[in-house]
Amino acid sequence: MREESAERDADTLEAVRTYNDGHYLEAHELFELIWMTKGGAEKIFYQGLVHVAMGFHYLSVGDFDQATAKLRRATELLDDFAANFLGFDVEMLRSSVGRCRQRLAELGVSGIHRFDRTLIPRLEFLPDA
Repeated sequence: MREESAERDADTLEAVRTYNDGHYLEAHELFELIWMTKGGAEKIFYQGLVHVAMGFHYLSVGDFDQATAKLRRATELLDDFAANFLGFDVEMLRSSVGRCRQRLAELGVSGIHRFDRTLIPRLEFLPDA
C-alpha cells in the first residue's frame, strides 16, 4: 500500500509507549480504540498493530496457539504496507515479527517459556524525511 504521512497524534503515541513498555494487553486496547475510528488502509494497518500487541500478550502468558495465530494474522495484515506507512518502521516490524514467529515454531508448545523476549520488537517511528 502507498506511503502515508506520519500521524503521531496523542492516542497513537500513548499506544506505542504502552506497547514499548511491555504492556501488550493494554496497548491492544488502545490500538483497538484508534482502529475503530479509522477507515481504509489506516484501519487495516491499526488492525495489524492490534494483532501484534495481542500476539505478544499471548506469548508473554504462555499461550502458544493464540500467540502463533495472532502473529500470523498480524503478518497478513501488515504485509502490503509501505516500509514507512504512517511514519512507522513497518519493514523492521514485519521482519521482527517474522523472526519471532520462526522462533516460536522452533520452540513449539512445550518450549514457549524459553522464548527470548528481547526478540519482541519495539514499535519505532522513522525519522522525518
